[in-house]
Amino acid sequence: MRVALITNILPAYRVPVFRALAATPGWQLRVFLSTGSEQPANHGLDVEVVKGLKYERRIESRGRGGTTQIVTTHLPWGLPSALLRFRPDVVISAELGWRTLLTLGLCRLLGAALVIWTYHSQTSATSAGWVLRLVRRGLLASAAAVIGMGRQARKVLEDLGVAPGRIFDAPNAHDHDTFLAARARVEPEAVRRALADGLGCRDRIALVAGRLVSVKGIAPLLAAWEQLPDKIRDDWTLLFVGSGPLASMIEEASAAEADGAIVNVPQVEHAELVDYYAASRLLIFASLADTWGLVVNEAFACGLPVLCSRHAGCADDLIRPGENGWIFDPTEPGEFVSALREVLCEPDLERLARGARSTAERFRPEAMAAGFRRAVEHARPNARGDAR
Repeated sequence: MRVALITNILPAYRVPVFRALAATPGWQLRVFLSTGSEQPANHGLDVEVVKGLKYERRIESRGRGGTTQIVTTHLPWGLPSALLRFRPDVVISAELGWRTLLTLGLCRLLGAALVIWTYHSQTSATSAGWVLRLVRRGLLASAAAVIGMGRQARKVLEDLGVAPGRIFDAPNAHDHDTFLAARARVEPEAVRRALADGLGCRDRIALVAGRLVSVKGIAPLLAAWEQLPDKIRDDWTLLFVGSGPLASMIEEASAAEADGAIVNVPQVEHAELVDYYAASRLLIFASLADTWGLVVNEAFACGLPVLCSRHAGCADDLIRPGENGWIFDPTEPGEFVSALREVLCEPDLERLARGARSTAERFRPEAMAAGFRRAVEHARPNARGDAR
């Protein structure tokens, strides 16, 4: 069975998932990319980069924590000829918009079954206007199967009219084994001493990893942190690792505090990020609209409990309050302050760290690949070679 998987890019963390799919007995998997950026040099996959155009557009999520983001839309005009050459039996399209509309037409021409892979969380889905919602409903109705990334994605898909039996869960995954191997080489106390000597970091570190943009909840986090009593945060450092337009906001907050209270390390290579996970005691993920939040997977793999926004797509799947972390609403200032107070005063972070590691083991790339396989096997009878 020939399976085509259409997506924008091939970041390193996706490689283990796609390799697991390519190893499926009876499958010939080809990955079609809209751009070659972030493509690993030695991915060991059958990959074809198709020609196309791309443009950036602004989207806004609605609600109390509404944010504005710039996203890139790809228009792969080389996709029709690429699929006609490959002649797939099943096509997985990683988008819920215009590119998948093009793919649907090609699937009908080729007699292939269409599987849609969508990333939406309940908050991110609010950015769609009525025209796009109509397009999405039509696409989903035409798909033989739909892949979602967890419970929030399932809720969005059901609200768009997809029957539960056509939805297959494939929760997001990072490169678990590579990450654990890198973590095993790190000596946490040595990193903590280096951060204390170089940046003035305190005994305990609350890590914030990612782009410094509004959707990550940077402003409400700084406001809530400032409201905490000094005696609660005296031995904590709020450590931001990342860069972006809100870096100046963090610099201003840092200048208003004592040395080591708030620290920002500009963007580091992803391979180096494991050092900061290892040196920290917990991760704060204050997202206002993320479709998932792979930093939570990575933090769990390193044994970090996570204070996670309920607006992150991963919250309902990964977080077990009291076992591996906490869930809160960053758009509610009082709730944010209370959550931070509880987290920083937690007497047994090590117990939650064990829960975090246990959870990470259940969200490996193999588990994500299994969700894809179930969707493709469900769709297969609709392909030309099996429709009898």
